[in-house]
Amino acid sequence: MEYRSVTLRDLNAFLEMRMEFVQSIRKLDDEAQFRRDTEAYLAAHIGQDDFSAFVAEENGRISACCMACFYQTAPRPRCPSGRYAELLNVYTRPDCRRQGHAETLVRLQLAEAKRRGAEKVLLDYTEAGFPLYRKLGFLLVEHNMERML
Repeated sequence: MEYRSVTLRDLNAFLEMRMEFVQSIRKLDDEAQFRRDTEAYLAAHIGQDDFSAFVAEENGRISACCMACFYQTAPRPRCPSGRYAELLNVYTRPDCRRQGHAETLVRLQLAEAKRRGAEKVLLDYTEAGFPLYRKLGFLLVEHNMERML
């Protein structure tokens, strides 16, 4: 198994992994639009400072993936630089699970976030991913809210 960064050559395969992941956790109202929007985002951000993605690949097939988006906010007491990373799309194909790929990819992403100066990594988790994130030191945080606009 090879673990490596995503490049623009991986755009289509990575897009398919993202679609597979998202469809495994929720129903999309407009799958075609979500695909177009995701493809445009990936094309614009792969290789840029605000995005990072890693894959596990064997024999030319991506088995698992993990991405992060980086952003800057005002300094906060628990994040003085205001530099955050948001972990997204941690996904392993069903036939490749329980082999440590997600853990390896998340560890690579955490090291990359640190290298890029992020002081905090955020994520939304699935029940299946919760034990891995706890093992890697993620903590549940109270007092978060969101509102759709």
